[in-house]
Amino acid sequence: MRSAVRALSPLDAGFLYAESGRTPMHMGSIGIFEGAPLRDEHGALRIDALRAEIESRLHLVPKLRRRVRFTTLGMAAPVWVDDPAFDIANHVRTAALPSPGTEASLRDLCAGLMARPLQRDRPLWEIWAIDGLEGGRVAMMEKLHHSMADGLAGVELVTVLFDLDRHPPRGESSPHPWNPTPPPRQRSIIAHELGRQATAPLHLVGNGIGVLRHPVGVGRDVAHYVAALSSVVTPRSVAPSLSLNVPVGGGRQVAFVRQPLDDLHKLAGHFEVTINDLLLTAVSGGVRCLLSARGERIEGRTVQVLVPVGADHHGDRQLGNRVSAMLVRLPIGSSDPVDRLRLVSRAEATCKDHHQALAAALLLELLEPLPQPALATIARLVHRQPFFNLVVTNVPGPGVPLYVLGARMLEAFPIVPIAGNLSVGVAALSYGEQLTIGLLADPGACADLDVFADGIDRSFAELISVAGRQRTNSSATTQKSQLSVNGGSMS
Repeated sequence: MRSAVRALSPLDAGFLYAESGRTPMHMGSIGIFEGAPLRDEHGALRIDALRAEIESRLHLVPKLRRRVRFTTLGMAAPVWVDDPAFDIANHVRTAALPSPGTEASLRDLCAGLMARPLQRDRPLWEIWAIDGLEGGRVAMMEKLHHSMADGLAGVELVTVLFDLDRHPPRGESSPHPWNPTPPPRQRSIIAHELGRQATAPLHLVGNGIGVLRHPVGVGRDVAHYVAALSSVVTPRSVAPSLSLNVPVGGGRQVAFVRQPLDDLHKLAGHFEVTINDLLLTAVSGGVRCLLSARGERIEGRTVQVLVPVGADHHGDRQLGNRVSAMLVRLPIGSSDPVDRLRLVSRAEATCKDHHQALAAALLLELLEPLPQPALATIARLVHRQPFFNLVVTNVPGPGVPLYVLGARMLEAFPIVPIAGNLSVGVAALSYGEQLTIGLLADPGACADLDVFADGIDRSFAELISVAGRQRTNSSATTQKSQLSVNGGSMS
């Protein structure tokens, strides 16, 4: 029996259309693991065991055995088909760091891996087990094409492939050996595409009929859409002109930033803001340091960031992209970190009040009836887009430790792809006791990535310092007041 057509959504396909040899569109994550459980008695990586462990779970996420098939002349949406030549060894691979295995050499190796596009004649993912990291640790780098999943789905995927316990009970096993399903015929793919284009407008019409049947309730939703679109389609939708936005070449470099989550939770409570407010404030401080070091004017200037907003995948293990976004204007002119935090918090709250994520979802829905050549043209416009200076994504990580073959993942760093005129990307992940930030940049366009990373770190430190002084002053004032009261009662 032939399988039903599994076509890529317009957003999924857009990530493929936007990709080029110098702008790979895969996400990355770099995990640092305990080394001993991952080695045999001779000290060699247990790569066969790792491959067998991951392969034993692939039936839980069928898309990991599927590759993309493009249709003749590109007139229909690409579809997912089983890869009859699937070999786990092509996807779980090894690399080694030169001695002494510093973190800097790990970042360099991972940057090189990020620069290499995934092969489209295979399923679009890889896991690299990297040996030789100082302290006897082992790193694992995952590459997952954005056409397969968004950030939240990527985190969910890791929780499926890895364990939630050092010594887990025997997991779900496939009841039958895997046999690839024959791909659909071209005529089935074309019929599916024609059906997609035909039903999408009907869906919009159906929404309109719903408005007529339920004018009060739906009217409120329409008002939200109108407010959202009006907040997006304004002169401020165009991003400021910054040196961050230059054509990206094929090279890549990686930097890490670490922050204790306990400190950030205390900061969020002290200033009555969110962790994401703190992240965006630190990023604005990093941009301020970067542009200042480049000798650029920063007084009164802002930076516009695209903040993806993911939807819960409800554990369906189907991956895919269920994401919208907000455009948030961040201040970089003020030297006062608390002032920047207040402005950032207000800007993000305004985006939420205006339902900007709803507007982005609506715009994505309007892509549904478009033919594939039009979608491809729109996707390639990312290389010259004028709306944001950089992407900043913050993904909640698993709330429990993860393990592979009994080895605990000690920390993890997410990586978001860069393309077009976006020379820097910022991704954050909460895992264990840390918020970790992975930075990806083109060294030809942003050779000073370390200045950006140091600026982010310094911005967090400034906020922590200010909060500490404020708490100390508040405590001293309270003690002074209590002494005054006690002294008055004794007189």
